[in-house]
Amino acid sequence: MQINVLKFGGTSMADHKTWKQVLEIIQKYEWPVVVVSATARTTRQLVEAAQLASKGKLEEAFEISTSIQQRHSKIVEDFLQENPHPKNKLIKDSCDKHTAAKISKLNKLLTYTRRQKTLSPQMKDAISAIGEQISSYLLAQCGLALDMLTQHIEARKLIKTDNEYGRANPNRLLINQRCGSLETVLESGFTPIIGGFYGEAPDKTVTTLGFEGSDYTASLIGGAVGAETIEIWTDVSGVYTGDPRFITEAKPLKEMSYFDATEMAYFGAKVLHPSTLKPAQERNIPVFVKNMFKPEDPGTKIVRDSDHDLEVLALSFKKNMATVTVSAYETVMGYSFLTKVFAVLEKHRLAVDAVNTTEASVTIALSDDEILDKLSKEFIEVGTVSIEKGKGVLTLIGCSIYSADALIESVFSSLGTAETDMISFTKEKRILNLVLNENELVDVARTVHAKLFKNILL
Repeated sequence: MQINVLKFGGTSMADHKTWKQVLEIIQKYEWPVVVVSATARTTRQLVEAAQLASKGKLEEAFEISTSIQQRHSKIVEDFLQENPHPKNKLIKDSCDKHTAAKISKLNKLLTYTRRQKTLSPQMKDAISAIGEQISSYLLAQCGLALDMLTQHIEARKLIKTDNEYGRANPNRLLINQRCGSLETVLESGFTPIIGGFYGEAPDKTVTTLGFEGSDYTASLIGGAVGAETIEIWTDVSGVYTGDPRFITEAKPLKEMSYFDATEMAYFGAKVLHPSTLKPAQERNIPVFVKNMFKPEDPGTKIVRDSDHDLEVLALSFKKNMATVTVSAYETVMGYSFLTKVFAVLEKHRLAVDAVNTTEASVTIALSDDEILDKLSKEFIEVGTVSIEKGKGVLTLIGCSIYSADALIESVFSSLGTAETDMISFTKEKRILNLVLNENELVDVARTVHAKLFKNILL
């Protein structure tokens, strides 16, 4: 049995017309396992409702939950109206009942959040996962209107994690065991449809896998069932040389390695979750990034080994960054100082995008969020602390080690008057990072891309 795992994101789940396109793509596969995100905007709305409830604004939170219910009901109604079937009344009733139950649960969680006057990570996960719980069930039901044997599978039965809410770590052993049931479903002639992004902790509470976690769900399942391919269906035709939303001249890459694709995701590319490729890489499963609106486009193939003769494979960038400089007190020895600094980062499981160190100081670039104030208090025990916000990181991926000097010269000649706070080049990873002011980041990215990719045909 050659299983294909297909993941469809929020834009693919936007309305009844895209649902029809998703189901038509699924029909082309013999043994598909389908993972879907929440419908477009739903997760953001759920988080907004949770935040309102934590501030005592329960009525406003309820208004959002009502709008979510109405929108999903309208999608199903429009879908069934355009796809007549004798079972449509039963399908509609089933969808309405399921949605109403999930919205009722949502309202109870919002009420509890209002009473607690705070939004805990656990409660945020429970609330934000409701979008996938609704969308996956409704899509499976709508498949029946096209005479497809689509069957909803509750993700919590498959995706087992720890209780690190907001960025849960999957229990690969349990996931591999649970996903064996999918083969039975397929052999029975049914197509499993599963909500991505969320799972279940040992104490049965809901957890989420982080931003773009549906990709990670698809890869975990793909690795567990030994899939032939894992396909990420999105609204762009692959992984591009730069973010096509900001760089119109960016081109899709035909092929890239797991390593380079992971680095691109880590350093800001929005196409994939940074952890997506780990399970695929372990089983050597090719991952395709394809455009559901242009399914004939080849997309990008991601494999273990992919050589290229380009000076740079691609660039990505991250906004909303900050630099934190910690300088040791005179009484602290160098090795002890650095150990303590990185111990704080490890404690909070913080990803560092760029770092410069000396014996007595260290400067790190990381995401600017609410934890920065807490970090600064902990770093004060180690040394003096200086924080600069409003930064961005520009990253060049897949740099040729043979042209590092020429590359750096070429990049700096493109900077113009833009100031560079930090620069780091890693020969082994073939990555060049520059930390800039956030308000100059996009313009610099466009200029650098134009210079590095102007003569490249992909």
